[in-house]
Amino acid sequence: MFDVLLWLITVEIIGLAAFAPAYFLLPKLADRGWGLSKPLGILIVGYTAWILSVLRVVPSVRVTLLAIVIILAAGAVALFYTRRDEIFAFVRREWRLLLAAELVFLFFFALWTLFRASDPAINHTEQPMDFAFLNASIRSVLGQPEDPWMRGESISYYYFGYWMMGAL
Repeated sequence: MFDVLLWLITVEIIGLAAFAPAYFLLPKLADRGWGLSKPLGILIVGYTAWILSVLRVVPSVRVTLLAIVIILAAGAVALFYTRRDEIFAFVRREWRLLLAAELVFLFFFALWTLFRASDPAINHTEQPMDFAFLNASIRSVLGQPEDPWMRGESISYYYFGYWMMGAL
């Protein structure tokens, strides 16, 4: 249970930090990107950490990920500060829409958590491969994850989604 709460808090913090860029990048959306800020934030943090790791600039460890989140949050605070009156007016005006989007996210997060808790097995379809790629991505520190079946080789498959979830 603690892991689920930690994951939810992490996603919420990343989503909150990514709302500022979403607010300015998606002005035509009714919620100004609130509903997309969580996946956008995960993508920003994940891609930044991944590219730095693959280019062998810094290892992909918790400190690196935390630093990227702090930099994203600092940028968000700077953006909020420059346009705080506009953003606060938007939140006061559209708080029902923002709350509805948040409740939809929380509902589906809880629903999927309950579903996975009721059937946590990984014994059918591609789940063993998914689990192997996720574990390889979690263990990867610098560069591409190692292929779980070919020792010494990197994964030559679409592993970025596993990598992002492993980073969380």
